[in-house]
Formats: sequence, C-alpha cells, structure tokens
Amino acid sequence: MKKIAFIGAGKMAEAILKRLLKSGWTAAHEVVVTDVADERLRHMGDEYKVEVSRSNPQAVVEAESVLLAVKPQQLEEVLREVATSLRQGQVVISIAMGKTTQFIQDLLPSGTEVVRAMPNHPAMVGEAVSVLSYGSHAGERARAIAREIFSCLGEVHEVEERLQDAAMALSGCGPAYFYVIAEAMSDAGVKLGLGRDLSLKLAAGTMLGAGKMLQETGMHPGSLKDMVASPGGSTIMALEALEEAGIRDAFYKALTAAWKRAQEV
Repeated sequence: MKKIAFIGAGKMAEAILKRLLKSGWTAAHEVVVTDVADERLRHMGDEYKVEVSRSNPQAVVEAESVLLAVKPQQLEEVLREVATSLRQGQVVISIAMGKTTQFIQDLLPSGTEVVRAMPNHPAMVGEAVSVLSYGSHAGERARAIAREIFSCLGEVHEVEERLQDAAMALSGCGPAYFYVIAEAMSDAGVKLGLGRDLSLKLAAGTMLGAGKMLQETGMHPGSLKDMVASPGGSTIMALEALEEAGIRDAFYKALTAAWKRAQEV
C-alpha cells in the first residue's frame, strides 16, 4: 500500500513531493507518481527514487491518499479514468485551479472525501501559502491529512469554498505580482546607478523583511508604512508617485481579472 499517489508530475507536484520527503511525512517507497510524459517520470524516479507509472487507475488503487496535480482542462478525463478504482476511506486532494469539490465529487463514487487546495509558487522553497477548502463528505481525518501535507510546504489557511477563487487570485497568483515588483524595483535601482546583482538583492531582501514585519508585528500595513514615511521625506514623495501611477487600482484590477479567469476554466 502506497501512502500517496501523485496524478501528474509537473513542477508543483514535484515541489510538494520534495517537501513531503524532506519533512519525513512520507518515504520514497510510499509514493507512486503518474504522468503522460516519460521525461517527467524518469526525472521523478531518478531524482526522488519513487515508483513511477503511466497507469492512473493502478496508482489510485495502491494509495491511501490521491493528489490530483493536473491542469484544470484535464481533470474531468482523469477523474472518469480513476473513478472505478477508488474505494471508501481514500482522500482525494485536488490542486486544479477553479474546479470545485462538487465538480470532483460528481465524477467520483458517492461519499468520496474531497479536498481542494491552492498552494503557491514558494512551495518550491518551503515557504508556500496554501488555502484549503473541503467537500461535503470530507471528515476530520481527511481534513487532518490535507493540513499535514500542506503544512510541510509552509503556512496553511482554511476558507469556505466560495472564497477559494478569491484567495487564489491573491496568494495563488500573488508571487507573480511580487516578482514583477522586484524586477521593477531592481530596474529602477540600476537606473540610479546600482549594480544589477546588488539591486536585486536589495529588492528581494526588502520584500522578505517587510513581509516578516507584517507577520510578526501583526500591525496594519498602513501603520507600518507610516513608520517609514517621515514628514516631507523621500518615502512619502515616493508613495505619492505610486498613488499617481494608480498602484492600488492596478491591484484591484489584477486580482479581479485572476478571479474572473478562475470562473471560466
């Protein structure tokens, strides 16, 4: 019996597998990974010494928990393929964007315990923010397993499923927003004469430090901002320029666009 089956061997599946092995939540001999791409299967088998297979039904039969790590457009096909191989007591966890637990339950045997999860890109370095929602049949054991898995990646939050797409627009897509901000800040630093490497290190380090301040002080970001912006100083002038450029409106529009897209998949 395998502890967990990964259906899909993409980058996020690999990040999750890597953290589960590193944390000791599972061992290589307790994992089976499937994918349609032989190259990805070879990589996962060689790198992590896990069992690999092209058979989704067989992988599901052998597993206590099943992690669905396929594209949203592929999810229905995969669910129909494995439905007859699932049995009572297994936990099915999906990281497919926009696909509800009800959608998944409707294609699986009655009573299947389903969890919907959205980890974000920093899972690759063990600093993910993951958001979990639960299907109508998911009991405490299934919920505990999901919390254990995603706690290995970083911090975990639970939300009502109606808020899952909104959370995805913020934290799921959010790393890309910060990468763009870091790139823009770095470019601006270069314009002012800083070396490229130093400029990027200053941007990344400043982001990390500011994030820690938010987490550890529990203060409102506006209050922390005011602590940096002294009267008539450089920071307040910079903030004025950002407001004139429409920074807040840009984020309102960005998150709304991401949220709308999740409704369409």
